[in-house]
Amino acid sequence: MTFILGSGYAFWNPLIWIIVFMLVMVLVYFFRRRGQKAYKKGTDQARIFLCGEEVPEAGERHIRVGNIYWGFFETLKEYYNLILRPHTGVINDYILWFVAVTAISVLILLIAGLAK
Repeated sequence: MTFILGSGYAFWNPLIWIIVFMLVMVLVYFFRRRGQKAYKKGTDQARIFLCGEEVPEAGERHIRVGNIYWGFFETLKEYYNLILRPHTGVINDYILWFVAVTAISVLILLIAGLAK
């Protein structure tokens, strides 16, 4: 029994990929182990550097996602207001949408003669 799966471009052997993955993990471990020995946790070395400015408290430096994507959301505000109405968060509604879209897709394929 062979574990090599052929394709038009290359071969795929799971055992070779597992061995390669293990070798990469060993290399990563040794590079990580060679890290800076002088680092001391809990000292000024571990403080956040903000270009010489005083770093605000954790609650003040949190950036809300609405601020990051403000322009994107503002541009598509009409679309989001329209699309948020059917999103109730109830799993039964999502399953109903899935079944309805699947049924419509099958109907279109049957009419077009693509599904037999």
